Amino acid sequence: MTLRIIIADDHQVVRLGARSVIESSGVGTVVAEAATVEELFAALAGHECDLLITDYSMPTSDKADGIGMIEKIRRLYPDLRVLQMSVTENIAILRMVAQSGVLGLFDKGSLVDELPLAIQAVSRGQPYVSRKLREVIDRVGTQAIGDDRTRVLSPREVEVLRLLSSGLTVKAIAQKLHKSMSTISRQKGDAMLKLGLRSDAELFDFMRDNKL
Repeated sequence: MTLRIIIADDHQVVRLGARSVIESSGVGTVVAEAATVEELFAALAGHECDLLITDYSMPTSDKADGIGMIEKIRRLYPDLRVLQMSVTENIAILRMVAQSGVLGLFDKGSLVDELPLAIQAVSRGQPYVSRKLREVIDRVGTQAIGDDRTRVLSPREVEVLRLLSSGLTVKAIAQKLHKSMSTISRQKGDAMLKLGLRSDAELFDFMRDNKL
């Protein structure tokens, strides 16, 4: 049976590239594409799908992307095999995604070279991490992934920092995650306290240096 695949990414060129690689390699058939979180869940509801290839960050959506989106996918479609496609090299985020039940972690820069291999592995239920991301993980070690500072952050704190680094305000993050502003402000403050950061300027320097 032909592998049925949905592609979700907010950049059309990435979706076109992934579709081209999939169709030319013969590893499956793309049954739907999505550019937003809303379109992604509509595609999942409307199409039979064996494997989802999705970006981690789709900031154009009003709905939560990132870990909230992944957790919702795992909750609604527990048997769906997911290949996470991302440009991030932040170890805290990669670790958090892997722990959410995603089988494959794949960097967009390896689209042409590794996507068919990643699809084949994930479709068989085997974990797959692209070569570039394996190198990132190997640099810090598999037993203690992430530096001492990012390891102390909770998944929700990491997510708030990621959204702050994308340019969203505390109010916008609260709306996106359906949380109160006080909750988001507290998570931001807790993260800064754990990281030893005393100002927003230091926080944004940290987020830039750690590729959040």
